[in-house]
Amino acid sequence: MKKMQTARLASVAVETVMNLSVTYTDGRIVRIDLSGAANRLHAFSALENPVEFATAKVADFGWTLEWDCGASLDSDRVLELALEQAGMAENVRFRQWQDANHLSLSDAAKAIGMTRRTISKYRTGSSPVPRYIALACKGWEAEQQGK
Repeated sequence: MKKMQTARLASVAVETVMNLSVTYTDGRIVRIDLSGAANRLHAFSALENPVEFATAKVADFGWTLEWDCGASLDSDRVLELALEQAGMAENVRFRQWQDANHLSLSDAAKAIGMTRRTISKYRTGSSPVPRYIALACKGWEAEQQGK
């Protein structure tokens, strides 16, 4: 089964140096701060230059955010950064669990006894992932390893 994809990127706007507002094709708008990435990762260090940072654009039919210097982020990673920075790290871990186990929305819902709609909300960050759901995911994985 293929990896779940988030909606494609529709547009990007520079808010301040190292901060972007990104709009997805489903209308969702997220904000990300790339100052941490620029400090930690050589590939993003050129973005500390405001002129280079301003070259941010949507590419690859909306699946990628890229800069003239060659730095890029895929649409899923943009959303994950936004979730992490909004204090929703558990949602990122939920997405990683779903992807690592190759679970569609329906399969993930069946695995932990939730509705497909609820799984979608956890995946997109529309709803925070409660602790008992995070534990259910770990329990499901442990159960699968025992098979």
